[in-house]
Amino acid sequence: MTKLFRAAFLLLFAVSTSWASNNLPDLGAPDLKDYDAQTETQLGQAFSTALHTYYDLDYDPETLSYIRRIGEKITSQTGKSRYFNFFVIDNPEINAFAGPNGIIGIHTGLIASARSEDELASVIAHEVAHVTQRHLSRTYEYQSEINMTSIASLIAAILIGTQDPSAGIATYMGGMGLSIQQQLKNSRIHENEADYFGIEYLNEAGYNPYAMGDFFARLSKEAQIYEGSMPEILSTHPVTANRLAKADDRARQFNDASRKEENATLALIQLRLNFTTRTTLDDFQIKNLTNDQACYLKNLKALYAYQNQTVSFDRQCLDSAIESHPHERLYRLLKAQVKVAQNDATALKDYDYLEAIYPSDFSIVYLHAKALSTLGKREQAIKLLETQTPSFHYQYMLYSELAKLYAEKQDRGRTYYYDALASYNIGNTAKTIYLLKQAKQNLSAKDVKLKEKIKRLETELGPMDKKRQPS
Repeated sequence: MTKLFRAAFLLLFAVSTSWASNNLPDLGAPDLKDYDAQTETQLGQAFSTALHTYYDLDYDPETLSYIRRIGEKITSQTGKSRYFNFFVIDNPEINAFAGPNGIIGIHTGLIASARSEDELASVIAHEVAHVTQRHLSRTYEYQSEINMTSIASLIAAILIGTQDPSAGIATYMGGMGLSIQQQLKNSRIHENEADYFGIEYLNEAGYNPYAMGDFFARLSKEAQIYEGSMPEILSTHPVTANRLAKADDRARQFNDASRKEENATLALIQLRLNFTTRTTLDDFQIKNLTNDQACYLKNLKALYAYQNQTVSFDRQCLDSAIESHPHERLYRLLKAQVKVAQNDATALKDYDYLEAIYPSDFSIVYLHAKALSTLGKREQAIKLLETQTPSFHYQYMLYSELAKLYAEKQDRGRTYYYDALASYNIGNTAKTIYLLKQAKQNLSAKDVKLKEKIKRLETELGPMDKKRQPS
């Protein structure tokens, strides 16, 4: 809980100082129904900074790439020309949330609990609908005046994972000053809208539109049968018979509603959670693996253990899995990583192939660079990252890796510069400014190229004396 309030304080400080210096409109004006684009961007930057600073994110590249691929399939059906940012939160609770400026957080517990990609996609679609229907900003319509404390309280509630105030009512109501009855009414409206539009996005993206209602109904039934603690997502997204009926009626409006996505990738991602996060699978999931999935688990376990002990990889079963699933990139990626662990440079050809087939997958470039560095080809790794990173929207991990490579070369100027770019990508303006100053102090007089890059980024940032976001 201390971590939550620290994040709320960060957001309060960031938003209040930034807004005060930019003469933004009064959010309490009676004719203003929601906040404007500039305000949303600033809230999103503060929110993103808080996530990366105070919360346990899952930075596993394959998992993050997988969630973003699902997200992109769904957001492509919204008709909205805006960016969405998907993050994976290392939290075993079954939950998800939508924050300001298109930020969507998916808990690892949710990924582990999904029985199909359709179910996982249904929750993502629901959260995307919260964003497209501007539910966060529309909350301000129901009050006569607002201050920065209210904003921080709202964001803190969102960080807890609430679009409904029932799970964070003390925090939420204390800052907003709204009646419980009015806020609950608004929340129910928002949840119904998110279901309505989310099911449409789900269907148009090629998923089963019944998956949303089925998933929430299953979680609710399991909670009753096993008499355990209610999954967090059922507190933040209350399930009623009326809501499930509406979801079922909405799904029936679409043709071919029985289609299902393949779930092979989800099963492999769930196996990864056992090694990269605090979330683990249950015995039933582990015991019911196919031969290919068991092969993936065996080699994955060996990969995460090989630095500490002698292990045995099984590339032959990976070859068989690849032959059986030629379009499943995770088998090929794991084989390439096993090769690198065995100091087999042919892995680099595997990465070249994967980049050609999946040019929009940042995780392949990231892992390729890591492989080049491990195999003693640091300069090639640097060139790859410098060339490819600008083409991706989420650059934080790529620029952070680039900074590490330059740190190994003891090039302090570029280490600070690429760390600055990583911070800039997640909205941490103050840290970006600090790192740029450090880069300039470690800049060689002959290094004209780096000097020009720093100047361009400073120009993009604007006047530095107006930037007051905390690091």
